[in-house]
Amino acid sequence: MSELIQFHNGRRVLDRDFFHEEFSTADYLKDFYSRVDDQAMQFVLNFLPTLVARVGKIDRVLDFGAGPTIHVAVAFRNTAKEIYIADYLPQNRNELLKWHNKSSHFEWDETLKILAKAEGTSFPEQVTMEQSARDKVKGIFHCDCLKSPSVDAPQNLAGQFNAIVTIFCIEYCCKTQAEYKQSIANVAEQIAPGGHFIMGGILEETWASFGGRIFSCLYITQEVMFQTLRDAGLEVDDPKECKYYEVNGIFLICAKKKEKEV
Repeated sequence: MSELIQFHNGRRVLDRDFFHEEFSTADYLKDFYSRVDDQAMQFVLNFLPTLVARVGKIDRVLDFGAGPTIHVAVAFRNTAKEIYIADYLPQNRNELLKWHNKSSHFEWDETLKILAKAEGTSFPEQVTMEQSARDKVKGIFHCDCLKSPSVDAPQNLAGQFNAIVTIFCIEYCCKTQAEYKQSIANVAEQIAPGGHFIMGGILEETWASFGGRIFSCLYITQEVMFQTLRDAGLEVDDPKECKYYEVNGIFLICAKKKEKEV
């Protein structure tokens, strides 16, 4: 259990210790992806295709901390040979497995419309967006950013992902800046040298809510975020190797991992 119980407007704020019992996959999908009227989700769906294009053709991409979502997999359907998805919670992985075998009841139409518009995808291809992604998904794994290795993938995939994407994940899993720094280092070590790290998150925020519950968010400044990525071996200071978008504290960054020193 958490050592410190916090409240926001009289409601209990839940941290990662409560994820297994309090994180409702159905509520999360309903609140954020049914209508997609949340500013943060709209931001991600509109800017993600640009970063995917920046990464280009690759062998393997990992969506780390995907929750029960598929938009990252769909965004990489035409550029990655293999797509892998990982999440900490069994309820989210179960939903991903249902989606993969076409037994999920959640409709992704609204999400895919926004993504398709951002891509400039024509209507005929919109019909096949999900199936194209399914065909590329080769594994759904457990992950934990606080551990090393951070993803329970086969040994032959360790450190071999050409791109790792993690969106609205790390800051919700960490209680301290030290944990945040270590978590990003743990995730980044799974990127192949010269590969790309795409991260989306929220700056200077302490909570998020859905399904009638409030979850804690680690307060992170832009300065701390950039320094953490530097420390993890990512090229954030070279505009040729890094692209950064931010609107109202919501950000997406794509940075290249440094090549191994000879």
